[in-house]
Amino acid sequence: FMMNALRFSIVAGIVLTLTAASAATVQAGNVTVKKVHVCCGACVAAIDKSLKGVTGVTDAKADRKSKTVSFTAENDKAAEAGIKALAKAGFHGAAAHDSKKLNFPASGAKKGDKSNSITLNGVHLCCGGCKSTAKRAFRGLKGVLDVKCDSKAKTVALTGTSIDVVAAVAALNKAGFHG
Repeated sequence: FMMNALRFSIVAGIVLTLTAASAATVQAGNVTVKKVHVCCGACVAAIDKSLKGVTGVTDAKADRKSKTVSFTAENDKAAEAGIKALAKAGFHGAAAHDSKKLNFPASGAKKGDKSNSITLNGVHLCCGGCKSTAKRAFRGLKGVLDVKCDSKAKTVALTGTSIDVVAAVAALNKAGFHG
């Protein structure tokens, strides 16, 4: 009997330890995304719609004045899913789940790649404000001669001479768009 009680005690201690350890890594928290392009009610609606069906994401809010998106994530997986949903909707920013930095999906652009024509897809362009901000993002970018935005196709097309692809994506991201 004593041996069985000891085994039960050890097993119970291990289970409690494992439960406490996994609870520490799966915590609800606030996600804040700063420097997002949010210029109008349609931008706010698109952000709300993009986060609406994401499992584990609640209390989504987009603030036009502060250019910030916030939501509650039940765990790290939900936080990452929320960021992916924002990216898929064409939004980008500096994201954190409480104090942990979150990365938006990578563009796939390779350092050193240059092109005379670049089309960035999936960019949120709901209105004239979005289009003008996207166009301004490429001002001064070496090699860019023209920028065309297509709201229906959700594309920004750059033409010019030997445009740095990574720099183009970075300029778009800095303006609060993902593409």
